[in-house]
Amino acid sequence: MGNFAIGLSGLKVAQNMIDLVSTNIANAHTEGYHRQEAIVRPVILKTYGNVGIGGAEVSEVRRQINNLLELEITRQQAGLSQASEELDVLRTVESAFGEAGSEGLAVAMDRFFDSLTELASDPSSQTLRVQAAWSADSVAGEFRSLGLFFSELEEQMRRQAQGHVNKFNDLAFEVHDLTNEMDSLSIHGGVSNLIRDRRDQAIREMAELADIQTVGLEDDTSESLCVSAWGTPVVSRSGVMQLETAVNSDGALGVGTKDSGVWRSGARGGRIGAMLAMHNDIISSVRGNLDTLANKIITAINNLHVQGVGAGGSFTELTGTLLGDQAVGQWDANVGAGSFHVRLTNTTTGAVTRSKIDVDLDDTVTDICALLDAVGGLSASVVNSTLKISADTGYKFDFLPALLDTPYTSSVTGDAVATMSGVYNGATNQIFTCKVVGDGKVGVADNLLLEVRDGGQLVETLNIGQGYAAGDQLDIGAGMTVALSAGQFNNDDEFTIQALADSDTSGFLSAAGLNTLFSGTDASNITVRDDILAEPRRIAGSISAAMTDGANINRMIAVGEDLHTALGDASVRDYFRDIVTGVGQAVIVREARTADLGGVMEQLETQRDKISGVDINEETAKLIVLERMYQGMAKVVSTQDQMLASLIDLI
Repeated sequence: MGNFAIGLSGLKVAQNMIDLVSTNIANAHTEGYHRQEAIVRPVILKTYGNVGIGGAEVSEVRRQINNLLELEITRQQAGLSQASEELDVLRTVESAFGEAGSEGLAVAMDRFFDSLTELASDPSSQTLRVQAAWSADSVAGEFRSLGLFFSELEEQMRRQAQGHVNKFNDLAFEVHDLTNEMDSLSIHGGVSNLIRDRRDQAIREMAELADIQTVGLEDDTSESLCVSAWGTPVVSRSGVMQLETAVNSDGALGVGTKDSGVWRSGARGGRIGAMLAMHNDIISSVRGNLDTLANKIITAINNLHVQGVGAGGSFTELTGTLLGDQAVGQWDANVGAGSFHVRLTNTTTGAVTRSKIDVDLDDTVTDICALLDAVGGLSASVVNSTLKISADTGYKFDFLPALLDTPYTSSVTGDAVATMSGVYNGATNQIFTCKVVGDGKVGVADNLLLEVRDGGQLVETLNIGQGYAAGDQLDIGAGMTVALSAGQFNNDDEFTIQALADSDTSGFLSAAGLNTLFSGTDASNITVRDDILAEPRRIAGSISAAMTDGANINRMIAVGEDLHTALGDASVRDYFRDIVTGVGQAVIVREARTADLGGVMEQLETQRDKISGVDINEETAKLIVLERMYQGMAKVVSTQDQMLASLIDLI
């Protein structure tokens, strides 16, 4: 019977090895599969003297694996997946800057400022006013398109992050269940190589989603495993700790264990880490910069627009936009302590007066309303948190910074009169002091001079005595002129001129929506006011008392050319160009990082394939050998059977 045992053991070994080779070939393209090799050892069945005679058996089936290499592949996977996911998002953003609108924001901004330039050349042209209004509307539309894109992108990223987390949790349960299955199989003496491959592949897929750490994976004989994500155990012998995503109170997207109430917004690695990084850093920054740009255009243009008047001249009534009940300092960052000036014109006499309204950060709109209502010739009210200003009968009002034709203050003892005109083009609000040197009649007396000072600084010294024709305009600089009537001036007679570069230093008028061009605060809600679109004549291009100039249009044009502190000392065009360039640079960085990590992974995978991969040609060659082995052992058994039959026949 021993001879039969030898043959049968050989048949069994051949059959087992054929099955094993067949398994290798069947899984040649199965992701995560490791080639299996049988370890065959001799078995002594009987002895002849000191000589052992026996067969063979498969003592072990081993996975062909380098655990350190597998751990490195798992470690690199998280970085590659994050870089790849970030690259996909950034490419979408890069495309959006050119596709969010028909021609893009850069073109729309250029067209808007170009239309203002054309209007400045002919402020009375209704056609050019319509063009400017619709160009402004185009800019607003492009901003809103991008704002909507980023809102939808952020929401999509939040959903995608949770989708990645859900898949991660499913894989965690799979790893836990497979580990338990391996334990159970090992207890009963089974070989768990195929289950181990499935478990290890699930772990690798977890590494694509998160930065994971493993304990036990490096020991290929251990059935115990612990998997952690960002230092938090998620798979252990006791069970699975699920993850979830949520938005923190600061708006940042975070990940944490389910129902813990604690979410890490700084977690990085894998596709989940990529979503957090993009949502909280890159996309948040790009969107914030876009909102900053939109807000700067809104506030800068509006702060100028509120100070001018359109083709219809001064107002009999203005209604602002919806305001809150809180103090003005809490409205937005563009409102501060300061003042604004209301210019009131008596339409019967033509007399013009100016009133200063001081704004404190603790004031509410009701407080400002009361100050306006106290101005003679004006009525103000707050209805449903909206400020409304009305002129009394026989009056009109505006916020022009135009020079008043009468002195701001006067201590003149003679009977000569000073009349101011022009448009002040200085950078800041100033009080100019004009002081008479000498005594005598204007245009007659010798050595009669007028000294003009800006603070204590002497600006001009003008001859107003002999050689000057009373009533002629004298240039005192900064776009201002003064005319002196015939009459007497005495030494040290003095009058002052209030020169306003900005008739609203508080930003209140713009924030309150009084005579603004734009509404809104950021890229998502910027619009051109309906009354401007309906009546482009309301575009406030004039700031002079004559109300026929285009000086305010030129000031608005400068918004597109000036360097703004809020934009990092860049122009609006350059700032937007920097936003787009920044996204492009981020794409280049991610492309390089993805390529580098991809190259590393490719090398690691090549090494892995050499160790663990299945070469069908080699396995086929093994089958041929095993087939012959099987046939040989079958011949042994057959021969033994024939010998036994012959022996029986002899007996």
